[in-house]
Amino acid sequence: MRLLRKSLLTAVVMFICWTSSLYAKPLAVVQESNLCGVIDNQGNFIVPLGYDRIVPWSNGALMVKKGDNCGVLGADGKVIVPIEYLNILIPSHGNTYLVENNEAHWGVYSADGKMLLPTVYDEVTAVDKGNTCFAVRQGTVWKFIHSDGSAASNEEFDYIGEFSEDGLAVVRQKDKWGYAALPGKIAISPQFEGAQNFSNGLAAVKQQGKWGFIDAHGIVKITPQFAEVYSGFSEGLAAVLSPNGKGYIDKHGNLLISRDSRYIGQFKNGVAEIREVKKKLNVWSSLAYGASIALGGIGLPPKNALKSNEKRGFINRQGTEIVPTDYDEVMPFTDDMALVRKDKKWGAVSKDGKNTIRPKYLAMRAFAGGLAAVRTGSSWQLIDKAGQVVKTLPDSVTDAGGLSAGLLSVCIGDKWGYMNMEGDLVVTPRFMQAGNFVDLENKR
Repeated sequence: MRLLRKSLLTAVVMFICWTSSLYAKPLAVVQESNLCGVIDNQGNFIVPLGYDRIVPWSNGALMVKKGDNCGVLGADGKVIVPIEYLNILIPSHGNTYLVENNEAHWGVYSADGKMLLPTVYDEVTAVDKGNTCFAVRQGTVWKFIHSDGSAASNEEFDYIGEFSEDGLAVVRQKDKWGYAALPGKIAISPQFEGAQNFSNGLAAVKQQGKWGFIDAHGIVKITPQFAEVYSGFSEGLAAVLSPNGKGYIDKHGNLLISRDSRYIGQFKNGVAEIREVKKKLNVWSSLAYGASIALGGIGLPPKNALKSNEKRGFINRQGTEIVPTDYDEVMPFTDDMALVRKDKKWGAVSKDGKNTIRPKYLAMRAFAGGLAAVRTGSSWQLIDKAGQVVKTLPDSVTDAGGLSAGLLSVCIGDKWGYMNMEGDLVVTPRFMQAGNFVDLENKR
């Protein structure tokens, strides 16, 4: 279930004050007196305060928490899934809610709030987009069933994963891995030592200790030869440990980008995160060791004489470092700019490499609409992608959030509200926390 939950949770936009495709107006999640609600861009409550936590899902609904119980609301505050469950997950296609009750039993709701399966199963994983077929576990046996609980096929499995984009689910049967298709029939017989989900039309499978790739018909497209597959195909490239070293291969198995980094990430929107472990000299430990030797001491250098120093950056599809691995932290690209941190200071780098804002800010928010909020030693400012100051915010602003839908969340004193680009307060600061507004009409 841990692997499935990792996959399922990729569909979630996380944390309390984030926003998503919820409504036809810009909306934001806010917190006041330790309770959360949702407001529009005039400060009117769409979902009144009353929840301990609100987590928007990528499908446009809201997971809410009251005490130990979770449920799902629509953007108008109407209940979709009753607030009575211990845990709620969502498959990547977003049409279903998997719910866990206090007795650790799982069931399924549709996106419009209809209970499809009662909470009587030990686990629920694969759900097709049409909500007609489900993979469930009772005891140690996995099987596919229909929404009425009847068996979709006679096959029984040791494990069933989530349906991939190709409509195939990873299955394990008698310690061998294969794939099943709707309605639960074996599509590629279990014969592999390991198997991963399909992506970009191919799936990684393991035979005789090596990984290769097959297509949806089970035909081997890349002969097993890799010691590791770090991530399946994304944008035509997969991250592997090949006989020729670590890097990215194409769908013919050719090593296109050789990259012997500690971590090589999956390509998304033309870039992949890279992490290097570099060593730097601990000056004080080295001087102390040198002094002890000069005075007649013996022994090995101290363990902290060389400090491990992981640095991060991004490469493009040509393998070029568009963001050099010089940074302690890098954030995903938004508005074609990635925030970077070095020595506790923040800056930004553009995806095309033309704009670099050296790390010099104490705090920095993600770019949106060509602008980002930054904090200098004395004030908050809005800067453009060239690092030029567009506007200095009033001295009363002690903190700022992201810019979105023409509004900037700002903290004045210890209360959060929203300011427009002219510096006028549109929503009076009164919240403990305030998330970004999103023009949800354009995100649907």
